[in-house]
Amino acid sequence: MVAFPEAQRRAQAELDAVVGRDRLPTFSDAPHLPYIHAIVKETLRWRPVTPLGIPHVATVEDWYEGMYIPKGTACIANIWQCNHDQAVYGEDADEFRPERFLNSRGELTSGPMDANQEGHTSYGFGRRNCVGKVLANESLFIYVARTLWAVNIERVRDESGNEVLPDTDGLVDIGLVM
Repeated sequence: MVAFPEAQRRAQAELDAVVGRDRLPTFSDAPHLPYIHAIVKETLRWRPVTPLGIPHVATVEDWYEGMYIPKGTACIANIWQCNHDQAVYGEDADEFRPERFLNSRGELTSGPMDANQEGHTSYGFGRRNCVGKVLANESLFIYVARTLWAVNIERVRDESGNEVLPDTDGLVDIGLVM
């Protein structure tokens, strides 16, 4: 939110309209907070927790696009590339834009048709996708909703009082942070 204050303002406007200032957001508000959901989806797409996914091992030999994959080969999906594929997400694939998960009426969509039903591949794909994705999505939703309901996240200022813009490319790191 420090890097994208306009997203924070839009989310807070949605929270003010749906929840108001007298109570915290709850899970029952979720259907009425599509932009909060879009922020969660876009954050997971834009900066996946595990950019190279979790390694898998081929249990049988296989051919994929003309390449032979022997049984026992470690296979690593490039989640980062899948989530930044311009053929799927458009020329702005490297930009943080929660609106890509909303339709013209502002309703939450699953995302691009070429992505899986989550709209990104951060949880993996196929039958070996993340078993905790529902818990993760729900936890991220309520955390984002309550944080943005309660506080304004602002940029730091330098000694002259000017806002310091964060380096979003410098924030990219490899690995799961616990």
